[in-house]
Amino acid sequence: MFDQSLSHNIKGGKKMNHSLISQTINEIYEQYIKTRNSIGIVNHSHLGKFLVSGIGSLDLINQYSACKLDDKIGTSFYTIFLRKKKFISEVLILRLSLYRFLVIGCEKQKIHKILKKARKHYRTCTVTDCTSEYSLFAFHGNNATDFFKGLEYRYIFKTKRQNYTYYQLLSPRKDEDITLKHFFSLDFVPTSLEVEKLFLYNNNVILNIERIPKAFRLSICNEIYPFTNLRIRTRKVKIHKYELEQNFLVTNRDKIYNHLGRKIGIIHCSYRLPYKRYPLVIAFIYRTKAKIPVVRVGKKEALIKPILNY
Repeated sequence: MFDQSLSHNIKGGKKMNHSLISQTINEIYEQYIKTRNSIGIVNHSHLGKFLVSGIGSLDLINQYSACKLDDKIGTSFYTIFLRKKKFISEVLILRLSLYRFLVIGCEKQKIHKILKKARKHYRTCTVTDCTSEYSLFAFHGNNATDFFKGLEYRYIFKTKRQNYTYYQLLSPRKDEDITLKHFFSLDFVPTSLEVEKLFLYNNNVILNIERIPKAFRLSICNEIYPFTNLRIRTRKVKIHKYELEQNFLVTNRDKIYNHLGRKIGIIHCSYRLPYKRYPLVIAFIYRTKAKIPVVRVGKKEALIKPILNY
């Protein structure tokens, strides 16, 4: 993967260390296989968490949500926060009660700033920074659905992020260690953020939206979270996943061409899975009728095999 963000690593047995230390490729692959064959637990307690409460709380959130939210939204959903045409963050919304919503995302300062600004127009609402009060855990792996689908617990949320559905757990921050020990006693695999990225990529989740070139960013946002709350004109862009047919190192600086040498798209990211011979590529194609795509790396070209059209 050429993803530049750092990960939480696992150090000292099963204790989850929050120091930002990169794992080796072999460690990532080994942990991915263990998690895939069992259930992995990922600690997301570092994310910003903001409690929006009051009668107009849903309207306040709708000030910046690209997707129109109403009373039928359920208890857990992802959306994108935009300020006019400026991307702010992808956020998770957890509904704790009728008029209490927890807004969760990695851009803590930006999210808090726009929520406080919107609150000026909704005086019956309050916005509280609860980052230090809650812990959030995500679960991945082939056995996760079977384990959680029969459980009835108020703070276990079945969440759909773009095209991928998985489970998350919200708990008090003071109970974080107890929660981890409980799941470790059930043989859950402690999983780092780098390993989680493989699950997200492999389940067709677009990460690092803020790094998408501006010419494509809003169009991709509209593809993964259709704009039902905004009127913004976007270009026609499709998201595709390909598998390289040669072992090339591909980055987001490389482009995709058709068989005539005409540029038809850009690469967002590439990643490798331990059981795949060649890398996988997530790309944005703006000439949607083009056929026989190739990736050009320097003076070399590699054919790419379509895996999925989003």
